[in-house]
Amino acid sequence: MLPPDTIRSLARRLYDARKSRTPLRHFSMQHPDMTVEDGYAIQSEWVRMEVADGRSIKGRKIGLTSRAMQQASQITEPDYAPLMDDMFFASGSDIPYERFIAPRVEVELAFVLREPLAGPGVTIF
Repeated sequence: MLPPDTIRSLARRLYDARKSRTPLRHFSMQHPDMTVEDGYAIQSEWVRMEVADGRSIKGRKIGLTSRAMQQASQITEPDYAPLMDDMFFASGSDIPYERFIAPRVEVELAFVLREPLAGPGVTIF
């Protein structure tokens, strides 16, 4: 597991890169011992930063659901992530090209629930 200060630093890099629309290299290139759990810890810290900045979680997504995309990413399982409120566009509206670094379309499953799931046995997995 990465040290907490490294997790916070990497989350800050993600946060700053999203604001400035600047691409980042995969963190696992710099931290080859990084685990999936480290990735989710970085994601959790990034979400805290976004929420502190006024964003809110509006939904959840599951990515890398196809075997081909998993192989291309050298990952063996789907990934899960929150969708922040500024990641949504009204149906039929124009999507501003300049908001993205390298725009392309990839189908991912996304869910917007009326209320959070709760109870025993409800986990990210």
